This record gives sequence, C-alpha cells and structure tokens, in this order.
Amino acid sequence: MTKFLDMFTPIQKGNFGLTDEAIYKSIQYGGEFVPVYGGTQEHNTTDRFVSEYGKTKYDEPITIFNGDGIIISLDGSAGCMTPVTSRRFALNHHAGFFRLKPEASQLVVPEFFSLFFGRQLQGASVSEGSKTLTSTAIKSIDFDIPLYEAQKEVMSKIKPLLKVKQEANNVLSRIDSVKERVISIDYRDYQAKDVPISEILDYHGGNSGLTEREIYQMILTDGQRYEVLSASTSEETRLGSIPRGYLNGRELKVLEDKEGILVIRKGKAGTTYYREKGKYALTDDAYLLTVKEGCKYEVNLKWLIAQYRQLFLDYSSSSDNGTWNMTGFFDNARIDVPLCKEQLELAKNYDFIGLLQMSLEGILADIARLFTKQVVA
Repeated sequence: MTKFLDMFTPIQKGNFGLTDEAIYKSIQYGGEFVPVYGGTQEHNTTDRFVSEYGKTKYDEPITIFNGDGIIISLDGSAGCMTPVTSRRFALNHHAGFFRLKPEASQLVVPEFFSLFFGRQLQGASVSEGSKTLTSTAIKSIDFDIPLYEAQKEVMSKIKPLLKVKQEANNVLSRIDSVKERVISIDYRDYQAKDVPISEILDYHGGNSGLTEREIYQMILTDGQRYEVLSASTSEETRLGSIPRGYLNGRELKVLEDKEGILVIRKGKAGTTYYREKGKYALTDDAYLLTVKEGCKYEVNLKWLIAQYRQLFLDYSSSSDNGTWNMTGFFDNARIDVPLCKEQLELAKNYDFIGLLQMSLEGILADIARLFTKQVVA
C-alpha cells in the first residue's frame, strides 16, 4: 500500500476569491490570458480566461500554475482529476494541483493514477450539499498501486480509447456552446407577449435529507419506484430510484406522471434539463417545473428550455457552487409565447441535438465505468 505523499507533492489549492467579477476586472491588466478551472469533472475545456497579472477580489495576485502535473477537483466533482502537460492555467479554490515526485518516477504513471484512482478519492470525500475533499482525507488513503510496467502496458492499450473520450468531450463542448446561445427567431404569430412565468409554470421542491445514503438504504425495499432527480444528471452519477415511503418521519414527496423542466438549485445553478412524463422524487438540490394546471397558453417545455435557457441562468449566483433564485424567477421572469406549432419547429431541432448529446454522454459513461475496474498486475 502506498500513501499519496509517497508519490506526489502536497496539493496546492487554487486561488481563493477568483470570482467572475475578479476575472472580468483582470482585463485591465493586459498580458497573456490563461484558462480558469474549478471543481468540474474535467479540466480541458472552459469558457473563463483570466489575465496572468490579474488579482483576486481581495486584491491579491493570482497564482498561475505551470508545467506537468494533475489538476484535481476538491469541491463539487470532488476527486475528478485531469493530467496536464506544459500548460499554463489558473484555478479557483474548488480545485488544486499536484506533481509527481522525482523519486516516484518509476513507481506511478500520473495518467494512470488520474484515470483509475478518482473513484477511491471520491469515496473519501464528505458531502454537505456538494462533495468536498480535504487534504487530511487524501493523506490518509492507502493506494494499491500496480507494478510500474503494468501501468505503462495498460496506458499503451487504452490510448485509442482516451482519444475517443477527448473527441466526444470536444463535440459535447460544441453542443453546450450551441445550446447556450441566445436564440433569435422571428416568430410569425403569438398567443401572448410579456407573460409572467408564474402564469405558465408551477414549481415542485425536493425532499430535505434525501441523500445517497438514504437512497442506498431503500434499494431493496418493495413498492412503486420513483426516479430520484438531483443535481447529478449524467448517466454515471444519477441516484437511481426509490419506493414511496417515509423520510425522517415525514412522508416522501413524490410526483406522479409529471412532465417537467429539471432546474439545478445548487451546483450548476440554473442549468435546465427536460424530463418526460414519469414518476419522480427530488432531492433538495433541484426543482421540477411543470405547466400550471389550467394554464391558458399552449407551451412546449422543450421549446421553453431552448428559447429561454439564459433566462433561467440569469437567476443564478455566480460561482461554481452557486444557487438558483426560484423566488426571484417566479416573481420577475416574463416571456413571449408564440403559437404552439412555431414552438414545435424549434423543439424538433433541439430534440436532434439532445439525442446526439445523450449518445455521446452514454459513450463517456461506458468509458468511465471501464476506468473504475480494478487493474491486476
């Protein structure tokens, strides 16, 4: 068994106070702009760049990381790692960076470690809203490291798979870029304009205390199953299903045969996903928005997500672990509602994009499952 510090340098945490405002203000300092990464699942793509001469919101110089090593998410997608080579970048405090010790150069292959030991690190993280890794937890872990030659052999065989993974991630980034654009369409006819969102949608909150532990304890319980909706939306991180019952002495809140918009409340706050009609239970990290009973307008929820994605995000706080302001959204948001047949034209195009996205995410989930397998020397 091998300890973390037998292989790597201590983790250097990212910049505390590297907020969106600080990133924006860094424009005035000029110099080279480098990518900013945080507590995400991968650290290869980002839409945030900061000046190398920038400062945090506390007026402290920003640390720029450089050279070969591994970026690790410490908060949010805790334990997720990305090996980097000869790259300059900045990190916020949700991520850290470490390097291979020279004396361990024949002990561990950094790329191998980042691929196959992320799940063990995730298991050591604590959860209070979002996963968090502490330096104490990391230092205490015993890692069962295969022989160095076995690691190199595995890496040589999976290089084609890693190339597929990178290409799939690149396409997903382009899809996200398309979906995030503000759509400009000249609709011909409208049912109404400037309609309060509260006249169109209802919201359904989650169950406080519905954690992974509680869900796990109910796996074998009989009864009608309800899919758990949360801030974990990828195939590999979904929380599964549970039966109807009691949680902490209160009846579990469930939704019967509801179609809706899943809105992430904590984490990637304001991010929206369509959910077809089904039976659901929510954690307190998300809301499900449904068409209001008796609504006098015909509204296609897929169209609403595609057309007004940015409107949902506008009510989110700016941070990696921000929150979505549901009250502000329902009190103030207003939309124009074209005829339903015009909504369907846009929704159909986004259906195609969504199917492509689901296919690629399925491929990545299969690859991720492969990397959780134990490697035997």
